[in-house]
Amino acid sequence: MTWQALFAERATTKVAAFFDDERAARNMAASLETQAGLKIDQVRVVQPGEKAYDRKLEPEDRAIARTAIRSHVLLGLAGAVVGVVLWALLYLLGITYIVSSPAVSAAVIIVFSFVIGMMLGGLVTARPDHQIVIQGVQNAAQQGRWSLVLHPRNPRQCDRVMTILDSAGADSVRTV
Repeated sequence: MTWQALFAERATTKVAAFFDDERAARNMAASLETQAGLKIDQVRVVQPGEKAYDRKLEPEDRAIARTAIRSHVLLGLAGAVVGVVLWALLYLLGITYIVSSPAVSAAVIIVFSFVIGMMLGGLVTARPDHQIVIQGVQNAAQQGRWSLVLHPRNPRQCDRVMTILDSAGADSVRTV
């Protein structure tokens, strides 16, 4: 299973860049659209003092719900499979409790492994790595700065975006 199979969003990586004025932000947005191949819906501008920018940070709310379901199901099932393998290994090693109560021990190990997988699904859904972008945009909006929120859809676009921002000397942050 590849990591990307857990996500339903088209853009799993978020990048934010911060600028002191509107002109610089809009010029960079135009440059990124042409040079990095971003489409208009992948570039969002957050104005200083703007309060309702949450849709600009996470525009794919339906996909996020599908990610929650997908990650919980896939990681829960993966956890259960790991539990079966772990139980079989312990059984083959002749661990007394496992051999003397195979059904009960299998149920306990598999259920706990499934629950751990589901908890990992919750972690994937929560996306704690997005906090750096969210906090950066919030701080910029409060400080009177302009933010570009970028949603590259593949690693090549992401690398290109970061190269362009770095070469321009832009202050930026990104998620995983």
